[in-house]
Amino acid sequence: MNSIVHEHAFDLFVFLVLLCSFFLLRVLVIIKGDRRKLRSFDCEDEDAVEDLKNVKGRGRRLLCVCGSGGHTAEMLKILRSFERSNLRKMFRERAYVLASTDCSSLHKIESFEESLLVGTGNDDEEKKAFEILRVPRAREVKQSYFTSIFTTMNAFVMSFWHYVSVKPALVLANGPGTCVPVIASAFVLKVFGFNSLCKVIYVESVARTKRMSLSGYLCYHLRIVDVVFVMWPELLEKYPRAKYCGRIY
Repeated sequence: MNSIVHEHAFDLFVFLVLLCSFFLLRVLVIIKGDRRKLRSFDCEDEDAVEDLKNVKGRGRRLLCVCGSGGHTAEMLKILRSFERSNLRKMFRERAYVLASTDCSSLHKIESFEESLLVGTGNDDEEKKAFEILRVPRAREVKQSYFTSIFTTMNAFVMSFWHYVSVKPALVLANGPGTCVPVIASAFVLKVFGFNSLCKVIYVESVARTKRMSLSGYLCYHLRIVDVVFVMWPELLEKYPRAKYCGRIY
């Protein structure tokens, strides 16, 4: 009887080892396998927009993570660095993720989307090309660390749901804390083979001149994004795996 129990226990142990090995291998493939194209991206190349078309994947949907405190304004400046027609052609549908308590970003995004309609005839299809998605903040200012465990879990659940529903070709983030659950969701789902063609780009805020924000620090060291762009050479010296692109707006 004991020999049978030991045999089943050994089989279970072998199964768990193989399963963990598979997921570890899958994580390594995601981290190293599909990023060489983006790592070679040159922000000063005249064909930069053409290079970015390679991240369009399935559905041609763009998922932008915005946030209060200037992050949304900076994100929209990054998007404005594209020609209006190019942005619409590359990503016919755009989704913007905002924190549930962010009241200042909605108007900015709506104004930006209206500017994309100039010269298009303002048809209904173009007007429906974007949507606003809300996620709870992982942690509010002065919130206790204990209660933040539950709010963080809630943020991850909502981020998973939005990512699955949008199934974007590209996730673009530039620093708000809201981006971490979204990016982590994309990475975990890639491990399980969902939407594995999606690319995740993190652009560190121009306000960060000497060290990264906490969001950027986590994305860089955990390697859960395809590429990290920095706008200051001082940051490149401290974080050599990042890509220096100068002021991109």
